[in-house]
Amino acid sequence: MQTTRPLGTSAAAPLVRWGARLLSAAILLFWGWFLIAHLFGEEARPSRPLAWEDSAILTALVASLVGLAVAWKWELLGGALTLAAVSICAFFNWGVLAFPGTLIPVAAVMFVASWWLGRHGGTNSPPERSE
Repeated sequence: MQTTRPLGTSAAAPLVRWGARLLSAAILLFWGWFLIAHLFGEEARPSRPLAWEDSAILTALVASLVGLAVAWKWELLGGALTLAAVSICAFFNWGVLAFPGTLIPVAAVMFVASWWLGRHGGTNSPPERSE
């Protein structure tokens, strides 16, 4: 077992990474439950005819959830995909950024931050080498 961390990595990176993973797992379970229940439930009829904006919002929501799942393996890619999808969703309906919708971009930013901390150690300069 390695007791020290590699040069250039931050001690906060694992904390931020696991915080993002826990938050994204809760988001995926919550939204996944509602999406599956709505698709296969008996009350799946829309209350009004759906417009193309509704389809765009649903597609962006699903893309943001896929982004959170991808971020478990590739933090930067998944976080960027999630932030882009949330931005598209907010373009059509800014109300999605109200709580609890804010948790999706928060988790994405945490994934990007953990990628940054893990690669750069939270500093802009490389560590000093002593020989």
